[in-house]
Amino acid sequence: MEYSKEDIERIVQRIAFAVNRNDYTVETNENRQKNNDFRDKYGIKSEWLKNALLDLRVDDFSATVQNVKPGYEDEKLYIFGPKYQLYQAGEESAEEVVAYVKVNIIERSIDDYVVVVSFHEAEQAMDYAFK
Repeated sequence: MEYSKEDIERIVQRIAFAVNRNDYTVETNENRQKNNDFRDKYGIKSEWLKNALLDLRVDDFSATVQNVKPGYEDEKLYIFGPKYQLYQAGEESAEEVVAYVKVNIIERSIDDYVVVVSFHEAEQAMDYAFK
């Protein structure tokens, strides 16, 4: 399915609305070690992650994929590739890091809940839908 910039703007707004209400989680279970490694490598705290999610932009959008996890096949996952200037522990200069951010928006009766499935360094070049 093709998405317009306006469609993705609504998605970004829905993400920000949920994050502002603290109705979100960043997965850190045993299947999400890359998320944990990313946080450890750059000393990332929860507040930084929250602000990073609030700063997602339409131009960061890459693609939408269907969830393949059994029982969740009806869900869409939104992939973004924002760029950040980050410091590794002990380093004096920042490096540009492209993050791979995969988000699931769970629709509830009144509002949305956001599950950040992935938030780690991109392992390959990102393709952007609107750049």
